[in-house]
Amino acid sequence: MSKKVFIDPGHGGSDSGAVGINNLLEKNINLQVAKKVESLLKKQGLEVKLSRDNDVFLSLNDRTTMANNWKADCFISIHCNAFDGIAKGIETYSYQSNTSNLASKVHSQVLNTKAYTLNRGLKTASFYVLRNSNMRACLIEMAFIDNTEDSKILTQRQDDLALGIAKGICEYLGVEYKPNPGLPETKPPVVNSDTFYRVVCGSFNSKVYAEERLEELKKLGFDDAFIAVYQKGAN
Repeated sequence: MSKKVFIDPGHGGSDSGAVGINNLLEKNINLQVAKKVESLLKKQGLEVKLSRDNDVFLSLNDRTTMANNWKADCFISIHCNAFDGIAKGIETYSYQSNTSNLASKVHSQVLNTKAYTLNRGLKTASFYVLRNSNMRACLIEMAFIDNTEDSKILTQRQDDLALGIAKGICEYLGVEYKPNPGLPETKPPVVNSDTFYRVVCGSFNSKVYAEERLEELKKLGFDDAFIAVYQKGAN
């Protein structure tokens, strides 16, 4: 039986969340990244449910009740931060330090993508969705939506953020993340020991140019390169 992952794109509907650079809305970024995470995880054979897949309002209780009733194996709430336009970086929360293994793996895998400006670390907080989820839960603040540098990450590097979150979830669940699941394995080429293929890197009617090209090839490590002379009309 496949593992069940509940993804909660924070805010939605009348609750826009934080408002950032160029009127960027947190609720939209959260949903965009969440859908990318959903797609990546489904390709790994996991069952995935979103608290919302469009721009609707849900209470915090709605979100945790949905996850608890579905009996998810883990709960990931996706958010953007905001403060004073100067603060920046990524931070990931768990309810308590002894329940931080999911948060730790998600945080670490996003750091591996380099899609962040500052590592603000792992933190604990009594957020409603963390303390009222029956399964392991974490909340990731991907970046500061009101910071110029971070807002570019939130709009231009969503694929990297989603990949890091998906890999962290898989690591927590003990599922090997496969970059191209379902693709057939590439078979090695057939080798015929009696057949050889010569690679030609150019033809010149000037010996000087030919010797220059030979020297270039040798500098690149092609020590077995050589000049073969062919005369027009010769058999």
